[in-house]
Amino acid sequence: MGLTSRWFALLLLVLALAAMAAAVLLWPRIRGPRPVRLLARVGMIVLCQVTAIVVVMVAVNDDNGFYASWDDLLGNANAGGGHLADPGRGNPLPVYPDYRVKFAAYSDGFKRATVHGWDSGTKGDVIVWTPPQYGKKEYAHTRFPVIEVLHGIPGTPHSFLRGMRLGQIMADEIADGRAEPAILVLPTITPDRVNTGCADVPGKSDVATWLADDVVQSISRNFRTLPGPHGWAVMGISTGGYCAARLALEYPDRFAAGAALAPDDPGDGVRSPLWLARTSTPNVQLLVESSLQDPESPPVFADRLAAAARPPTQVTTLRMSGGGHNWKTWGRMFPDAFTWLSARLEAPRAVPLAPSAAS
Repeated sequence: MGLTSRWFALLLLVLALAAMAAAVLLWPRIRGPRPVRLLARVGMIVLCQVTAIVVVMVAVNDDNGFYASWDDLLGNANAGGGHLADPGRGNPLPVYPDYRVKFAAYSDGFKRATVHGWDSGTKGDVIVWTPPQYGKKEYAHTRFPVIEVLHGIPGTPHSFLRGMRLGQIMADEIADGRAEPAILVLPTITPDRVNTGCADVPGKSDVATWLADDVVQSISRNFRTLPGPHGWAVMGISTGGYCAARLALEYPDRFAAGAALAPDDPGDGVRSPLWLARTSTPNVQLLVESSLQDPESPPVFADRLAAAARPPTQVTTLRMSGGGHNWKTWGRMFPDAFTWLSARLEAPRAVPLAPSAAS
């Protein structure tokens, strides 16, 4: 039974109610010496509290999408996470990296696969959503722009399927003419289960290479995508927002634009978003969206990035009047972010590229 299953939530609720009913019925019927009766009643109180707390925790998790599965909760969500085998250990790497991947149907129109990071030396889950136009006959030779969408921490790519209806938000934007059809790519930002702020950290994890190189090559090999940088953008929430700002500023040859929604503190450390804005002038556009009521990502973060950027770098800031650091607020940010990014990406078009494995 899944962690986010409705049946699991219902079972926990029944157990909590049963514990309360048992306490009410059995409280006056307990017999035996006073210490035994006291211990039994304390046990019933503890049982009621524990079952009630678990019900609340599961409900909060369902609403916010912190953990999407038991593997996610236990730290095993990225199936196969960890470094690839080195030559000489019985599983030598191929001479030419093979980025062909079989994406299987997952949920709500999304597809999922475990992607090998031949350059980063890791692997992890990547979830993909294609727009309704992608499978239509008249678009059979059309290539589409791509938006990498990065989750926060705690969280995984699966969180977007629980925390919000991400595909439906994008589909609505497309249907209403506010955004061009685009492919959404949801990669893990912790392929080795360590938070590096999406940087390459020797001895820990080369997450920047994973996101800006391996994921890009895998998606380009398996789907009909436009070439970068003008066919690619990156966006994210919370820690993923920090990562989106970082990657857009550090890899302008990969991404034409980035959108940081309620990002973490841009920091002053080497290769942080603020450091990159101060010390480089990439030809990239960045959106930083925040809420006046969000204590974890106040508008001052956006203002610091905007003040540090120099042409041709452009930083646009958007402020919401209300909303905290949560999925409900981020869900309200996504439509504007999709519209903003779409205006800075190439529209779907037929373009001669190397043959792709994508159909």
